[in-house]
Amino acid sequence: RRKLPPSVIVTDRADSRLFALQSTKSDVAGCRLGMTNNWGSPSGFTYTLNFVKSGEEDRTDERIDLESGATLFVERKALWVGEGGLLGATVDIDDKFNLIVNSKSDEPQR
Repeated sequence: RRKLPPSVIVTDRADSRLFALQSTKSDVAGCRLGMTNNWGSPSGFTYTLNFVKSGEEDRTDERIDLESGATLFVERKALWVGEGGLLGATVDIDDKFNLIVNSKSDEPQR
């Protein structure tokens, strides 16, 4: 079976920040990138980033093992929701650990 590329692109900066975040906890399997409804935002939702404890991984999440050794889980519904889904998006984390998602159309979303 051929291995497919990840559904999202993770920048080197985000990779190192995710590694730093995950290094702060001992029982963490990775971080989950998800979404929640936010009717005040232009898209109607907001992206979330939360720790995933070891043994609590969701089999429906996409697992992306990063070069740093960090692991990013992407919530399935976040990949496919409407036009703003994460499929093909670039994920970054800035110096203040703010999540930055550039969608396929290159429009930054926070």
